[in-house]
Amino acid sequence: MKIKLLLLALLATLYVTGQNKGVHSYAIDLTHVVEDRVKVTIDASLVQLSNPKDNQYKFHFPATIPGTYATLDYGRFIQDFKAYNTGGQPLKVKHKGNTFTIYGKPERIEYWADDTFDARIRKNKVFEPAGTNNQERTNFLLNAAGYFGFFEGKEALPVALEITKSPSLYGLSALEGYSYGNTQNFYARDYHHFLDCPIMVSKPDTTSFKLGGAKVTIGVFTENGRELSQEIYEQVETSMKAIEAFLEGNLPVENYAFLFYIKDHTEFEGLFSGQEIKVGTIIKAIRTLAGKGFGALEHGNSSVYYLPDFGGTTVLDGMADVCIHEFFHILTPLGLHSEEIGNFDYINPKMSQHLWLYEGITEYFAGISQLKGGVIDKEEYIQSLLRGKIRSADRYPTAKMSFTEMSENVLKNPYKKQYGQVYQRGALMGALLDIRIMELTGGEKDLHDIILALRDVYGPDKSFKDPQIIAEFVALVHSDLQEFFDDYVSGRNELPTKEYLNKVGIDYDRRYAGPVVVDPLRDNGYKTRGIRSTDYIEIKNISKENPYELEKGDRVQRYANELETAYGGPKEGSPLVLLIERNGTKFTVPYNVAYTTGSKKHYIRFQRNPTAAQSALQKLWFKN
Repeated sequence: MKIKLLLLALLATLYVTGQNKGVHSYAIDLTHVVEDRVKVTIDASLVQLSNPKDNQYKFHFPATIPGTYATLDYGRFIQDFKAYNTGGQPLKVKHKGNTFTIYGKPERIEYWADDTFDARIRKNKVFEPAGTNNQERTNFLLNAAGYFGFFEGKEALPVALEITKSPSLYGLSALEGYSYGNTQNFYARDYHHFLDCPIMVSKPDTTSFKLGGAKVTIGVFTENGRELSQEIYEQVETSMKAIEAFLEGNLPVENYAFLFYIKDHTEFEGLFSGQEIKVGTIIKAIRTLAGKGFGALEHGNSSVYYLPDFGGTTVLDGMADVCIHEFFHILTPLGLHSEEIGNFDYINPKMSQHLWLYEGITEYFAGISQLKGGVIDKEEYIQSLLRGKIRSADRYPTAKMSFTEMSENVLKNPYKKQYGQVYQRGALMGALLDIRIMELTGGEKDLHDIILALRDVYGPDKSFKDPQIIAEFVALVHSDLQEFFDDYVSGRNELPTKEYLNKVGIDYDRRYAGPVVVDPLRDNGYKTRGIRSTDYIEIKNISKENPYELEKGDRVQRYANELETAYGGPKEGSPLVLLIERNGTKFTVPYNVAYTTGSKKHYIRFQRNPTAAQSALQKLWFKN
């Protein structure tokens, strides 16, 4: 206790000035879980509360937190809330929504926090990476908003947290702290910082590495006991090094924590391995998996992942993609954000207009950094990654709402239904913006340069004003860039995808009609089905002609990539083969590439003879 008091005194000395005196001091006991609830105690005497005229003190839990863009109402999970005065007598408390009103000055507050993982709620369900989990002696996911409230107007106070835990468990977080006996103590510079740094308490499974001078730690909890931190590191290592190169080794954090909660669904492994599955198993899988919030949530110097393990390598498949995006949030919004985020209103949240910046640009950087770092080539980037964004972005209701309108109103209908477009249209917007910046500056600047320049102006502790950032963005590039924002970001015009890709020697047609490659199976009457998590498709029905003498049940290695080259397709008459597997025996079937007249949606390919200007701009875009 003396060590704790010394820490609190130190925090008060370092961080508290002016009228905001005191500290939010929390203690949580993880050794005693009752019906998925844990007890939280707050030393309210350290907050140094002033006396309001009505003698009422409001204690709030967040309605939502940055990065979720949805109403979460964490106050629903707080039970048996009690407050006591200096004499130890209970004070009257009224509860409404996320607010507990205390009648009389409290000395101590106690309550129980239920977890969100097991909550059976449908309205405003808490996305699991933003949620809480109380598994005694096993795992605790402490997203602070679900456990720790704050006194109104005191969000700027420093925070101290003491966790009492089982000796076999360890709390991993990006927060600074120390251990003492069976307790771990963490501290944050203010409530915003506290909520931005989740803590996962579980049996240690960690792997750490250096990246651009920063210490990065991967911490994993798996329900089935698999130790995965090292395997995850091996999956993301190459991509992380590509990010380091993209940022030129200049990471704005000293330490970063990846926190993984891996849900055990290995009983459904057959669904992803091509095995025959009983109908009952399929129904059970649908019921079990429905509504699960698999995914990730970014924070300034950490990220939380809630992912399924369906056996084999499924939990590792695509791991790099999701980690790259979340890690890139160290640029935005950590180092570049508006007042709506920097001074987040947890009671009545106000959203920023600039999800194109926080999520769209982040998703674009996640992809282009892998191209520049040599993880993928330009054909894969264009044909797979960018084309996918274009296809999905085409469904955005541009005529009904601009991107800034959607962002500002994302907590309300009909705007919140379009939130997923921040990763699709937002990323495509980033690509086109990057091309335009390089064009206007003659290649002297790109989008990456502008973001870093603005980050140097603001940084983690200074917020920009929402209505002004676009003008500042334009001022760093060229006055003509304003038109791009007016038309496509705050305006409702369709994105100029075809026009801008042509600037870099790439042809794009939303609806293409002309010569197309004949599919050797589909266009010859064969019926097939894809086999999940494999490189094969299966023959379901044989065509009458059966030109390749195939049999029902034959497996054919996927060949789509051979039919779509970087320039549209292989030369007519080119010899190719189908790789067939039948009853464990492999053989090949030759065929020659043929063309017919047809159509394609979102057809994209490199120009065979681009101009010098197009080639130069493409080289700038793809430089590595």
